[in-house]
Amino acid sequence: MARHTFRKVIVTPELLEQINPKNKKLIEQFLREKDTRSSDTTVEGYTSDLNIFFTWNTLFNENKFFVDITKLEFSDYFYYCTKTLQYGSARFNRMRSCLSVLSQFIEKYMDSDYPQFKNVILKSISTMPKVERREKTILSDEQIDDLFHYLDVEIGHLQEATLLALAIASGSRVSELFRFQCNMIDEKSVQFNGLFLETTSKIKTKGRTKQGDMKNKYIIKDIFIPYYYRWLPIRKEIMEKNGKEHDFIFVKADGSPANVATFRSWIVKWEKRLGVPVYPHAMRHRIVTYLTRIGLPENLIVELMGWKSGAMYKVYNDNEAKNLEWKELDKLKLALSN
Repeated sequence: MARHTFRKVIVTPELLEQINPKNKKLIEQFLREKDTRSSDTTVEGYTSDLNIFFTWNTLFNENKFFVDITKLEFSDYFYYCTKTLQYGSARFNRMRSCLSVLSQFIEKYMDSDYPQFKNVILKSISTMPKVERREKTILSDEQIDDLFHYLDVEIGHLQEATLLALAIASGSRVSELFRFQCNMIDEKSVQFNGLFLETTSKIKTKGRTKQGDMKNKYIIKDIFIPYYYRWLPIRKEIMEKNGKEHDFIFVKADGSPANVATFRSWIVKWEKRLGVPVYPHAMRHRIVTYLTRIGLPENLIVELMGWKSGAMYKVYNDNEAKNLEWKELDKLKLALSN
């Protein structure tokens, strides 16, 4: 029951072969430069976006060399993105950013070859206002409790319950969850009045560089530790049975480290149980919403999540103002009683 998103595929190996050789060379040079300092995920995103654009250019724009494409032709392409590919605001703006960055690359590195070239994307193509295209799942306390009971008691999948506990207790991205190792968990390594475990070493998190940002992660101790300690002996048995040696917390049936694909196979059961779409970022929304609802201040939540500013807090806090406890309203109550 994954959240439904329209997806039309126009890229094929055959069409990629037909791309103008000058555009192919430009793409290779651009991606090579980006690969020296951008994360693998960023480079993959650029690759996908450029494949789509230059496939359209091959099919509908006479396979023109990029520097010769006009403002009107770029406008035609983004019309195609909205009408045919049905891009939402996020996807549209990502494509706009990709083509703008490619244009900046030409201005910076190829100005002697194309001195008249200018980045026309920023001025000619406006960003699309943000609009939610997919239904957001806000997991309730009752749904979380039911899922724990289902995984732990009803079907006995303690590893999945442990991963769920780590996800909602740390708010980690799905890729980060599978980087946690047993040597990072020490019950004595605590912060914030002993309520949060602090990993004993840093984990690679999302960042603009190839290395990402290395950060310590914070985990609500009482949510995670009970499941974690019960999972460890089962994990050890699986590892020994399969002759595997590594320190990652989560493992496949053969003892090798689990990965994002493993999680996506688990989450099918979770969705069937709850009857709602479940996706990795729902857990990040969950912890921010939960901590806000019980009264933790925004600046502390920002620190726990490892954000550089409060901008992301507003994205992940799903509470409605009317459902929060406002101590400040006591002042109004006092005024009305006088």
